[in-house]
Amino acid sequence: MDSMGTTEITETTEFTQLFSRVKSSLLQDYGVPDFIQPDSTFIFILESPHLQELKYGVPVAGPSGATMSKHLFGEKYAKFPLGLLVKKNADEAKNRPRLNRIGLMNVSNIPLQSAAYGHPEVRKTYAPWFDALARIRSSNHQDEYKDALLNAIQAVMVESLREKLFKLADKDLAIIPCGRFAQKFFRLANVTKPNWQVIRDVPHPSYNSWDRAQYTSVIGQVKQAFASLNALNPINIE
Repeated sequence: MDSMGTTEITETTEFTQLFSRVKSSLLQDYGVPDFIQPDSTFIFILESPHLQELKYGVPVAGPSGATMSKHLFGEKYAKFPLGLLVKKNADEAKNRPRLNRIGLMNVSNIPLQSAAYGHPEVRKTYAPWFDALARIRSSNHQDEYKDALLNAIQAVMVESLREKLFKLADKDLAIIPCGRFAQKFFRLANVTKPNWQVIRDVPHPSYNSWDRAQYTSVIGQVKQAFASLNALNPINIE
């Protein structure tokens, strides 16, 4: 191998180690864990937490989650973000069958948008890393980058998702990667099982995208798959 190749590998390894430490540090104050319960068989994979998710400590705790609730449970629940519904169900041991089935997973458990990091000193200290995360977030068409830093960060994120998926390998699941970012990372993680049903091409639920006419068919597939899980006992969140 020529010296250029050796230099690239060494640089990427160093960046990988550095980002792993950065990620571990940020997880302490800005991490939002995935929400996977023993009965979770309907797993949504999303991008990353933002302000509402940091506030409540669960994925899709804001408007995107409200869109998901609306389509899964009906217009009556449009004002209740899905993340808050599943968290309330678990925290209060309500044992609602449909909510028990739902799992929520982010590709990244730390925010990818620097605006989510409220402390100015944090944004300043980690600015180069946040810039890199923003570039990865906006380039879903690329599997590889010319920049070794971006490749290293992406590799850490892919491996993290792969590890989380392997933990679910033995379960009968419906898996729904939402949006191009989640779809790209799910593909790169390359974990598929014959006992998984993967519903592809589902848009991210932000900006009411699930209401758009061009997604009617695929959102219908999500709703049909969810309905087939059980008899759909009525939920009551009052």
